[in-house]
Amino acid sequence: MNFSVHIDDETLARLQAAVARTGVTRNRLIVTAVQEWLSRNEARDWPDNLKAHFANPAPSLMDDTLDVQQWRQALPERDGGQW
Repeated sequence: MNFSVHIDDETLARLQAAVARTGVTRNRLIVTAVQEWLSRNEARDWPDNLKAHFANPAPSLMDDTLDVQQWRQALPERDGGQW
């Protein structure tokens, strides 16, 4: 995709000096700079394998549904009433 970018004179002079120094084309240098900026500044996300792990950190518990009532029965009564 092509698009136009307006660069101030000082930045353009620095860009031209970098092109002369490195031998990299101006377009390639600009693309590389944008790619590097995006790599450093894009929102980070967890790797898929970690997201899958933390979605279900205790897979053995998924086989049986926990009975919440059993937990409630183990608690002491609250002021004569139930929880």
